[in-house]
Amino acid sequence: MTEIELSGRIYHTGKLDARRQFHVARRLAPVIAAMADAAASINDLKSVAASIDLEKIAGAVAALSDADADYIMDNCLSVVTYRDQEAQRDFKIMPRPGVVQFDFVGLPEMLQLAAAVIQENLAGFMPASGQGSNEPALA
Repeated sequence: MTEIELSGRIYHTGKLDARRQFHVARRLAPVIAAMADAAASINDLKSVAASIDLEKIAGAVAALSDADADYIMDNCLSVVTYRDQEAQRDFKIMPRPGVVQFDFVGLPEMLQLAAAVIQENLAGFMPASGQGSNEPALA
């Protein structure tokens, strides 16, 4: 479980089971392939950002079908909780597929949280993952 602070709010990411990891990874395969060229020849993580062809990655993401994009986002956000500091409780941000519980979870937060879940669950599989680091590689 990884703790992330975004816009002053605390979130926790969780683990996907191995089967869902597989299905997320296979849907992300075109994106992973777009990253592989840059990551194959990079020795240090600071070089990654400068070497990744963002246009190629953006094209791979844009080419995902809506169903695949929804599958990835729904599965990633299903294991994210928001920590309500006043109530001292964690709440799922996506209680059911396609429904984000809180209006303060906008597009930037959604993407950063999904990237953190992908990083946590596919570390070692994704070429620019940081070899198990807890830092989101896609954020």
